[in-house]
Amino acid sequence: MRHIWFRVGIVAGVAVLVAAVSLVGYGYVWGFDNPSATAGTSGTLATTTTVASTSSTTLAPTTTSTVAPTTTTTHPRMANPAPLAMPPVPPNGLGQGSSGPTVLAFEQRLASLHFDPGPVDGRFDLATRYAVETVQKLWTLPRTGRIDDSTRFVISHFKYPTPAVSDGPATRVEIDLNKQVLVVWQDWQVRLMTTTSTGSGRYFCGGDAGCQYAITPAGRFHFQRYHSGWDHGKLGDLWNPYYFNGGIAVHGYSSVPVYNASHGCSRIPMHIANYFATLVSHGEEVDVVGTPAGPPPGTPLPTNPPPVSTTTTSVPVTVPKTTTTHTATTHPTTTTTQPVTTTTH
Repeated sequence: MRHIWFRVGIVAGVAVLVAAVSLVGYGYVWGFDNPSATAGTSGTLATTTTVASTSSTTLAPTTTSTVAPTTTTTHPRMANPAPLAMPPVPPNGLGQGSSGPTVLAFEQRLASLHFDPGPVDGRFDLATRYAVETVQKLWTLPRTGRIDDSTRFVISHFKYPTPAVSDGPATRVEIDLNKQVLVVWQDWQVRLMTTTSTGSGRYFCGGDAGCQYAITPAGRFHFQRYHSGWDHGKLGDLWNPYYFNGGIAVHGYSSVPVYNASHGCSRIPMHIANYFATLVSHGEEVDVVGTPAGPPPGTPLPTNPPPVSTTTTSVPVTVPKTTTTHTATTHPTTTTTQPVTTTTH
C-alpha cells in the first residue's frame, strides 16, 4: 500500500514539476515576472511600436501628397469629339472654289469641331480655307488650305489640344505665336479655334510710338477695351478690335496669312471678328504663348530707319450668314475715341 502511495506521490510530484516548468516557459514567452525576458519583451513591443509608427509616418505624407495636388490641379474632363469617317477627296484634294456634297460634309464637320468655316453651304470659300488652315497649323501639316488625305485623316480623328497654360483660368483666350492659332476656352471646353497672324518681327516706322519692331509680346494679359466697327489708326484700320495689351488687339482684317505678318496685333478672319466680342468679356485673361518673332528684347533700333509705312485702306465689311450658334457675353460699352497707345495691326 505504501508502495502504491509512493508511486502516486512520485507521479504527483512529476506533474507539479511539469506544471511549474510550463508556467515558467509560458512566463518566459510572454514576459510575466521574468526580468531576463523584459528586454526581449521590450524589444518585441518596440518592434511592434516601430512598425505602427512606420506605418503612420508613411501613410500621412502619402495621403497628403496625393490628395492635395488632385484637389488643386484636376479640371473637368474635356469633351473630345468622336471619330467620323469623312468622304474621300480627289487626288489633288479640295480647295477654294470647290463645291458639292463632299465640301458640305467637311464644312459640317469643321463647324461641329468649332473651327467656323463660314456658311455651311457646300461651297469652299475663303472662310472654309481659313478653317482648314487652322487644322493644318494645329497639327503641323503643310499650310496649304486644301483638304488632302492627311488633312482629311486629321479632321476625321480630330482631338482638341490641351491648354498651353495649365494653371490658367477655365475661361480665357490663348494665342499661340508658334502655331499662329487663337483658341477660345470656356469652362475648360474649346469654344472656337481660328487662324491668326501676329507680329512679323520686322522693323517699321509710322505708328504712334514711332519706329519699332513689329512684336506681339508673350505673357498674360486681359481684355481692356472693345471698339465696335472700324478703328482708324496711323498703320491701318482695325475691324472690331478688342485691346488686351496697350494698342495690341484681337481684330478682324481682310488678310490673315498662314505666317505672322502684322504690326503686333492678332489678326483674325473678318467673319469671326463679326462676333468674337460676344465670346469673350472685359477683364478676361489672354495668354500669349510661344516665341515672338523679331530680335530679342533690348535690341538697339537700326540707325537708318526705313521709310514710313503707308496706311492701309479699309475693306468693306460683309457679314456672312453662319449656321454656328454663338452665346452672347456682356462686354464693355463701345467707344469711338482713338486709343492713346500705339494702334497696330
